[in-house]
Amino acid sequence: MTFHEFKELMKVIQGAYPQRLLTHDRAKLWFQHLENCDYHVVKKRVEAHIKVSPHMPTISELYEPPVEETTILETMEAWEKEGAKRIENERRNEWTRPAPPWG
Repeated sequence: MTFHEFKELMKVIQGAYPQRLLTHDRAKLWFQHLENCDYHVVKKRVEAHIKVSPHMPTISELYEPPVEETTILETMEAWEKEGAKRIENERRNEWTRPAPPWG
């Protein structure tokens, strides 16, 4: 989240909870903890919180840990391709495999 996006969120929070002033030091602390979060996710959390709570949200209620990049989808696709090749090779080579002893 950019500082500009953070300021927009703070305006929304201050508008919804005018009785609680967010000091410069407190805003700095909030930004330090929320800057690595996705703005849109935090914004949705702010909006949801405002609808159900008369109290100002805390950092922990808004914090969303960053999503780590994984390669699971690429790995699964590679496995599918490998399996499809193996099945195709087995189908092509059926006549070269020895017949089972019971057959």
